[in-house]
Amino acid sequence: MAQLLALAEKTKPYPLAVAGPADFRCEVVADVDPQIVVTEPGHSLYCLDHDTRRALFTRTDVDISGAPFHFLAQYTHATAVVALSYAELHALSTPGEPGGVFLYSTGRCGSTLVATALAERGGLVGVSEPDVLTQLVMLAPHVDGAELRELARSCVRLLSLGRPVAIKPRSFVIELAWLLHEEFPQFASVFLYREPQSWARSTARAFAGYDPALNTDPAAVQDRLGRLIPLVARWRRRKGRLLSPEEVMACQWVAQLERALALRHRGVDLFTATYEDLLADPPGVLRSLFAHCGLAAPSGLDEILARDSQEGTTLSRSATAARSPDDPAGPGFDEAALTRTMAELWVEALR
Repeated sequence: MAQLLALAEKTKPYPLAVAGPADFRCEVVADVDPQIVVTEPGHSLYCLDHDTRRALFTRTDVDISGAPFHFLAQYTHATAVVALSYAELHALSTPGEPGGVFLYSTGRCGSTLVATALAERGGLVGVSEPDVLTQLVMLAPHVDGAELRELARSCVRLLSLGRPVAIKPRSFVIELAWLLHEEFPQFASVFLYREPQSWARSTARAFAGYDPALNTDPAAVQDRLGRLIPLVARWRRRKGRLLSPEEVMACQWVAQLERALALRHRGVDLFTATYEDLLADPPGVLRSLFAHCGLAAPSGLDEILARDSQEGTTLSRSATAARSPDDPAGPGFDEAALTRTMAELWVEALR
């Protein structure tokens, strides 16, 4: 039987950390029917606890659909946890087959705005940054292909619950886009990105200090990033040292663009657009994107376009602008070093 767990303490190390079982200290309350995570409102799949082969669902008393960061809303509003074994997870009965849109991106490129438009004007249920998919990227090297596929199928089923969904994962999940396409070919695929120098400046400003260990233990941070972006780990081994911030960002941008190109080469019908395209003609880009996804042309976009889609979070416009008003990329940001590393990485990728 599944277990209902009471929350004794919330222990997430910092807000944007990848969700995991250590985020909660829990006490067992009772055995429950696993199906309650589907039939009772307020339950949603939070993370996997692979060491114990369980899936953890949070229960919330508020509607978290449409939150800019699904994993953070789940954590913030959690009132209890339900733990299911993997066998129980896979056996859950869900209403209908999943379908909708996988919205991949490099981040800092308008993807949250597009996800909001798909939910509010496209009639889809928005699931923005569910971290159970981020965890699958970290698990991929350590589980066999059949188990990885089974976990992916169950996770996407539980995220969609038979509803048409717009799933916007964290940028790292582009690493598994090929698998998600093979398992769910009925989903439309979209990839958004941004010109690299502009993207790097925005990323440096937004994420400077998001993980306290960036200053106290940068090696541990790069260890974690290497599990999410394998190119970071490979480039660090090649250099034989810690990477600079510019090298880390170059690895991320190149790796994610390369994964998107690989999808195209596999024959995936991938809609792509840039942040610069969105700035120049947002209605035009969104109409084309909606058409690619089989959705009616959107109306009433002005109100959505005028909003800060990440308002109220640590990545809102006001929050990021306040971090370094004099230097928008943070002190010491070296654009030339970023460009050199990107050039080296592309040469490696094309060999």
